[in-house]
Amino acid sequence: MKKLLEFIGWPTVAGILFAIILVQYQQISKLGDVLLQAPTNTVTQVEELPFSLADAVDRAAPSVISIHSTIRQQIQLPPEEEIPPMFRNLLQNIPAERSYSSLGSGVIVSNEGHVLTSLHVIEGAQDIEVRFGDNTSKTIITPAQLIGSDSSTDLALLKIDAEQLPRAIPIGSSNAVRVGDTVLAIGFPSQELISQKSVSRGIVSALGIPQDGLPIVDYIQTDAAINYGNSGGALVNTRGELIGINSFIYSQSGGSDGIGFAVPINKAMGVVDQLLAFGEVTPGYLGVITGEMLTKESSVNFFGSPDVSGLLIEQVNDDSPAEQAGIRAGDVMTAIDGIVITDVIGAIDQINRKAPGQMVDLSIYRQGEILVIPVQLGTGTSAYRIPEIPSN
Repeated sequence: MKKLLEFIGWPTVAGILFAIILVQYQQISKLGDVLLQAPTNTVTQVEELPFSLADAVDRAAPSVISIHSTIRQQIQLPPEEEIPPMFRNLLQNIPAERSYSSLGSGVIVSNEGHVLTSLHVIEGAQDIEVRFGDNTSKTIITPAQLIGSDSSTDLALLKIDAEQLPRAIPIGSSNAVRVGDTVLAIGFPSQELISQKSVSRGIVSALGIPQDGLPIVDYIQTDAAINYGNSGGALVNTRGELIGINSFIYSQSGGSDGIGFAVPINKAMGVVDQLLAFGEVTPGYLGVITGEMLTKESSVNFFGSPDVSGLLIEQVNDDSPAEQAGIRAGDVMTAIDGIVITDVIGAIDQINRKAPGQMVDLSIYRQGEILVIPVQLGTGTSAYRIPEIPSN
């Protein structure tokens, strides 16, 4: 019996061991196939989804056009008696005026052919024409009419008529712009590249008002390359939406140093609305001077409580709408027409968007109470105190 068990047992054990080895081999083989296939799938995925901003450019670039204007300036000569006799005959041959060409960019912001650009691109121009098209179509040249301008924001609105107008650019919101956002500057940066639209990429470097404080515009600062001819062009986000109008650069070399400024589109479209309605920008005027928003610390210093928020009114101008309505220095402006004030520029813009003569309801904190005071706006220039930057 013992010999019979030994005879039967060894083949059985061998069979079991062989089955285990076979199963393990199959599992290891499948695992190897997965590991070998994984890098191939990853490479294919990367190739199918390359990083590009071409879609954003395709949405925005067709709406950006070049602007060419002829500017004539009178030449002022000194009185004849102040000119030495030997030079008087020579000066008689000097023309009474000189003319030069100006190149800039513009953005079509309506399907009716309204073009938003920088005022300095066309200021003083006798003739304005725009050119648009791309490398696959014929360049169209057409005259442009000046609808109106606003020197405080350096913006101008033009109107063009053509059978085939480029589409209006998608309008975004500058309220959502944050430092670090990727942006694209689109325009015509050079006289030598007159027919070539250029795109440069950068980020939002800062938000705020230049230290001189004039004009009161909460500019978008970017390091995207902006050069001569880019003025009036588009600053767009990664969705191809217009968030700003490129206005000016800071440069010690005359070229792009990576410090460019754009007027936020929410501010710019407010100017467009007023120019279309009135032909000029006539912002409402309140007549107060404020500083920065109250913080918990400044609220405690002024009112003994950290809970007062808003804009401290530091001065009320004589005979201003605010004074006539009973607003006082030391009041805190907390809301305008029920909209809570969250920043200085937002409050100024909300007043500026109103026309002179319109009424606004100001929510005022005074001696522990909230008062709602109606004010009829007048005409004037908004101002607020620029905080001093401590020196090191």
